[in-house]
Amino acid sequence: MGQKRLLVLGACGDIGQGIARGAHAAGLQVIAGGRNAERLARYEDGSGIATVVGDLSTEEAVLQLWEAAQRPFGGVDAVAIAVNAPNAAKALMEWSAEEMAGVYATNLLTHFNAIKVMLPRLPEDGMLIGIGGGTADFILARMAQLSMMQAAQRMMYRGFAKERQGGAQIRELMLISMINGERKREIAEPHWVMDTEVGQHVCAIIADPETFKGPILRLESREQVGKPETGKSIA
Repeated sequence: MGQKRLLVLGACGDIGQGIARGAHAAGLQVIAGGRNAERLARYEDGSGIATVVGDLSTEEAVLQLWEAAQRPFGGVDAVAIAVNAPNAAKALMEWSAEEMAGVYATNLLTHFNAIKVMLPRLPEDGMLIGIGGGTADFILARMAQLSMMQAAQRMMYRGFAKERQGGAQIRELMLISMINGERKREIAEPHWVMDTEVGQHVCAIIADPETFKGPILRLESREQVGKPETGKSIA
């Protein structure tokens, strides 16, 4: 096989854009997926990154997106899911059940739908990587709902990996470091991981899954980019 073909979902967000740009710089053929065609227009810069418009709200919508993503390069070998939606900072007692359901629908069920549809359709040597966050293990002030969602997401990826019966592999990459992305350039500190470095790390996982066994992996510093953790991967 020639160049790997990577579909990045959520490619207009800080992390997704970094993965798309970083992976393209590393030599992968990249399809940038997102809900908003106007925001995807940023990739019309001659880079060669293809785009596809679609959403992950239902399995039917994911299937349409998947089929559209096959066209630019004749297929997809790997998927990176960097989808998340902002939500309010407020105490748990201030949330309604309907609002909490919305948080889970936009941040967790999107990943669930994408995995169900795309994982079995990837080639045998394919890879699906979801992006998670470090707050699965701690709670920021007035953001307990985010920790709840990220902890559930981690267990979901772990569950899919445990139930896997062969075929493409699945990982979750938890971003423990702060990320220097588009919206944080002005406040970023030198030790923060660059958004494109997340893309480089994703490429390393795709290229050598036996070294990055997971299924839960952590990216904690710039020094770790492209390298496996030492005795810290979470089975």
